[in-house]
Amino acid sequence: MKIKKGFTLRTVMGQNIILAEGNNADSFGKMITLNSSAAMLWEKLKGKTFDVDDAARLLVEHYDIDQEQAHADASHIINLMMDKGLLDR
Repeated sequence: MKIKKGFTLRTVMGQNIILAEGNNADSFGKMITLNSSAAMLWEKLKGKTFDVDDAARLLVEHYDIDQEQAHADASHIINLMMDKGLLDR
């Protein structure tokens, strides 16, 4: 999967916010806040094709957590991003 073009991560008043740009801005109509883990994944994965294992590996490297917890967390974050329409398969 891949992060959809036309969305960008900005920090606004200390919050990690996803903003829609261009044509997406008219149809998106929402503001999505990411926690620090999701924002880190967004930054590391933008412009790349990835899967849950790639995201889990980044979580292990960044937070020094075990693989099982990282995979569960990565799956949860990716599913939420998919549900919000931020990722392409």
